[in-house]
Amino acid sequence: MSKFSVLIVEDEPMIAHDLEAALNNLDYSVCGIAYNPTMALDKLAQRQADLVILDVHLGAGQTDGISIGQVIHDKYHLPFIYLTSFSDRATLDRAKQTYPMAYLVKPFEEDELFRTLEIALHTYSRLNPSTSSDLQRFNAQLSEPLSTKEMEVLADLLACMTNRQIAEKHFLSVNTIGTHVKNIFGKCGVNGRMELMKKVKSEK
Repeated sequence: MSKFSVLIVEDEPMIAHDLEAALNNLDYSVCGIAYNPTMALDKLAQRQADLVILDVHLGAGQTDGISIGQVIHDKYHLPFIYLTSFSDRATLDRAKQTYPMAYLVKPFEEDELFRTLEIALHTYSRLNPSTSSDLQRFNAQLSEPLSTKEMEVLADLLACMTNRQIAEKHFLSVNTIGTHVKNIFGKCGVNGRMELMKKVKSEK
């Protein structure tokens, strides 16, 4: 899948489906919706998500969203955003220890979701920088090297830009960028953006 793949973890179906519709409008793809901690862990184990939107409060039970956030941070190393309507000081202090990229407060508007995603992904990309020489070294190790245009798109992918943003930057159609992204994934032997970022980082 060439778009950013988002996992939604939210126990209220209406909010989850509103999020899904908004994400689709914003050039993101939803790889799944988890309504409870067990579903969330199962979806995470499938390793399809590039980013997780995670409700802090997941109904009654000992495992809440912050516990899932800790798993994401420790095991999956994915960027995630907490979704919450309120939090007491103790909950906020717990949440900070899991290093989320951002917080989104309910109820939210689509433009607010967009800004939150932009900031979260920009922050994440800055924590995982790659220089031009890093990318050239990485490309030299591929059995089928990337073309010049694919290298340009790779740099934009590592900057956590969406397909639409990359298309606007290069004055190309979103479909053309989608094709470039799929080719990059194929040549690099990855299935998603975060997997690609980790592979480039590991080859430095």
